[in-house]
Amino acid sequence: MAIEHEYFGIIDETASGGLAWQDTVELGDQAVEVDLQADAESGVTEYSLDAAAALLHALEGFDARARDALVAQLSERQSETVNYVDQQVDEMGESLLDLLVHNSGDIQVDVLRSLQLMRIALFPERSDEDDVFATFDYSISPDDTDAVLVVSFDIRGDVVAVEMQG
Repeated sequence: MAIEHEYFGIIDETASGGLAWQDTVELGDQAVEVDLQADAESGVTEYSLDAAAALLHALEGFDARARDALVAQLSERQSETVNYVDQQVDEMGESLLDLLVHNSGDIQVDVLRSLQLMRIALFPERSDEDDVFATFDYSISPDDTDAVLVVSFDIRGDVVAVEMQG
């Protein structure tokens, strides 16, 4: 059975009894894909859907928090963020410079400033404080690399993890 929410409208039921909703939102001049998914409709509360809607309303602030978390990892040599930047520098070489929005001379910071937010995944049934409630997927160039940095938030809006995938 589908459910209805003030922000999301009709959230469709999946064949397995979960919920799924997709849309595209704007962040600056960039289109970002948003996926809301739940394995079981019974685990989704009005509170968690309201929290997901609030996250999307405050998207610029959450994007800034995610980027701050990435910058904070630059001081940790073996962090996922440093590994991602190093991998992109190795794979793209000089062509990476063409992708940079800012060119301050600090390649690590410039890459992070130039990341594109490609996708936001929302998991409204994960409303415990220790659960991953939302993920933000970032890429320096979605057309050129499968590697992404994934920043995870809990339902309170705190960053709980940064991972590299791809």
